[in-house]
Amino acid sequence: MEWTNIFKIFFIGSLLLIGTACSSKEESSEKYINLPKAAFWQENPTESGFMLDQCAGIVYPRRDTLFRSRAIWLSEVIARLTNQRLVVYEEGTETGKCIRLVRQSDLPFEGFQVIVSKDSVTVGAGDGSGVFYGVQLLAQSLTLQDNGHILELPACRIKDYPELHYRGAMLDVSRNFFTSDQIKHFIDMLAVHRLNYFHWHLTDDQGWRIEIKKYPKLTEIGAWRGEGEQKQGGFYTQNEIRDIIHYASLRGITVIPEIDLPGHSSAALAAYPVLGCTEGPYQVAMERGGVHKDVLCLGKDETYQFAKDVLKEVADLFPAPYIHIGGDEVPRTRWEECSKCQQAIVRYGLKDKKNHSAEDMLQGEFNRQMAEYLKTLGKQMIGWDEILSENIDKETVVMSWRGLPRGIQALKAGHPVIFSSNGHFYLNNYQAEDMENEPAGTGGLVEMQTVYEANWDSADLSADEKKRILGAEVCLWTSFVEDDYSLQYMMLPRLAAFAELSWAGSRRTGYTDFLNRLSDMLCFYDRMGWNFAPHYFKLKAEYLPNQKQKELEVRLSSLEGADIYYTLDGTLPSKSSLKYTAPLRLSQSANLMALAYWPNGLVSDTFKVKVEINKATFCPVKLNTSPSERYRGNEGEVLVDGIRSKAFHTNGLWIGYYNEPMDIIINWGAKQNCSKVVVSSLTDMGSYIMGIKNLEIWISADGKNFTKVAERTLPEPPVQMEGKQIDNWELSFPSVEACYIKIMAEGFSALPEWHSGAGETPFLFVDEIGVY
Repeated sequence: MEWTNIFKIFFIGSLLLIGTACSSKEESSEKYINLPKAAFWQENPTESGFMLDQCAGIVYPRRDTLFRSRAIWLSEVIARLTNQRLVVYEEGTETGKCIRLVRQSDLPFEGFQVIVSKDSVTVGAGDGSGVFYGVQLLAQSLTLQDNGHILELPACRIKDYPELHYRGAMLDVSRNFFTSDQIKHFIDMLAVHRLNYFHWHLTDDQGWRIEIKKYPKLTEIGAWRGEGEQKQGGFYTQNEIRDIIHYASLRGITVIPEIDLPGHSSAALAAYPVLGCTEGPYQVAMERGGVHKDVLCLGKDETYQFAKDVLKEVADLFPAPYIHIGGDEVPRTRWEECSKCQQAIVRYGLKDKKNHSAEDMLQGEFNRQMAEYLKTLGKQMIGWDEILSENIDKETVVMSWRGLPRGIQALKAGHPVIFSSNGHFYLNNYQAEDMENEPAGTGGLVEMQTVYEANWDSADLSADEKKRILGAEVCLWTSFVEDDYSLQYMMLPRLAAFAELSWAGSRRTGYTDFLNRLSDMLCFYDRMGWNFAPHYFKLKAEYLPNQKQKELEVRLSSLEGADIYYTLDGTLPSKSSLKYTAPLRLSQSANLMALAYWPNGLVSDTFKVKVEINKATFCPVKLNTSPSERYRGNEGEVLVDGIRSKAFHTNGLWIGYYNEPMDIIINWGAKQNCSKVVVSSLTDMGSYIMGIKNLEIWISADGKNFTKVAERTLPEPPVQMEGKQIDNWELSFPSVEACYIKIMAEGFSALPEWHSGAGETPFLFVDEIGVY
């Protein structure tokens, strides 16, 4: 699809698609899309609405160029939809029934008021963003109507305003380059959801995407990777960036650039090797992600000058009050080995401290200098939460990505904070457990309900600390996102949940109420031609293995009010399947599948789990070695509960070991014959989980004297392995009789050289053990 033409005037140009059927339902249940949920909302169904064919024009305040631009925008929207072009009037020159945009100084910043009657429409706001949100609400209403009829703005009174000042979204264009038109499309999505900041991640190991006139090699060399037909990349000229900044500003969005310093700098080093400690040669990174040892040398004056030169051009280009300098995931290896960096440590008087090395403090000194320099340019510095150190000034904004607690820590240290927790707001994570049927993700599981229910208010924060919460941001890292289609799928509809979190904040009325209003937004997506994921809510299961009865009790639950239907033969359930009314008791192998149906027509993700009963199932387990405190697997019970887990190690169905082998004994209670053992293990190199290196099977009649019957050495994960993988390792041996079986699984001692965490100890995760 050619987005350039569709979005020539604005995203609403996709109204041409209004004739298509809405995939979520046949008709919209509401006349306006109440998402994010408004502070005050009153529709008047008994009153006549405002008929567009009777509208004489759109009126804006005298000499108000900002409101005039919003009036022109709305006129273009209506022209696209109805072929009726409304005249835009300055106040005092209008005649007849009008849509009137007015200044209201009593409304909060970005707030708006909409009043619709049969004789007039009034959109009031105190600023350009507020009036834009008001006219956008009207435009969205029109998209839900049948363009074969005269369009009507239903009678209503709506008053709304945001709770958070900063409502942002980050797009990484380094790992995969997106054209200017695609960036505008991304901005359109943010505007629909009333986000007001676009965080543009412009540089990383995989590419330098912004033209810097003083350093032309940054884009001549650093913007490209690969050779010949495999060469790929791109960059934005400064003129293209100005155009995008202007495009965003018309939609109430401020563009914040990120120049990642001093790490994630392979592209910069490839262009200017002198900036590195070893001086190369370097190359633009070819892998999809990761952390690289070669970073900017902080012992060279030219490094600091380079950073300032780049930031000066960036500051001149972007009118935003903030500039993001990254600062995350910076290995210290090169600095530890570099004589110039060590001399700089002495020169700045830096020393090892309890929780920070001298090299840590060296990055802190670099950050301090960049923050001070940005102040001279009229900018405030933002950095990822790794910048938090003793020698950084309190005005620096901390963007906390490593969980909500890091943001709380920064607030208590006196910093302004933007919450961007990877466990809540990283939309490159999977959004459903059925990863085999999902696009590739780069992390764990972030479901839409997790986004919606993110909460930092539970922390013990003072009034002053709460005032320093600027807002929140969703992030999309594009290691596996290569086009608009996949970008939309990863963003939508989770972006709607984030929009309500960041706009309504404490006014949220719960996830089920959100779902009831979401269906209208899904209809809007459909009519816009946007690709969205069908993941709205899920079924949860509690597994209670019963050793005495030799059965598994499965308790299913979902949203209150949802009806659950299930099958046990692996077929997809429907409303004609068995209805779940009480816990299931399974004593035989089964392929359990279930769906939950929400009253407004939304359907849950398909729940499916394979229950495999074998000779080890429901037997007592003894742990001879201690699992990691966070992953104890119900003291080994998960190994014999009959459940084959998904490849997410945090779901409670895996047992995890760190710096320990797994050594367990299963007690059958009576003599049995066996000739095969199957052990499930997880490999997820991105989470430092590496699988099994050596597997041994031992048997015993008395639980004291054991004989080894099988052993297998397993291969190391392939070089540059991506994603998650479950392996079912099988060991066969001549049939033997025993009462006890012992399984010993040894993990790998260190992550391999090709891994960004090379040398560190990986985790070992094991799930179901089958004995046959």
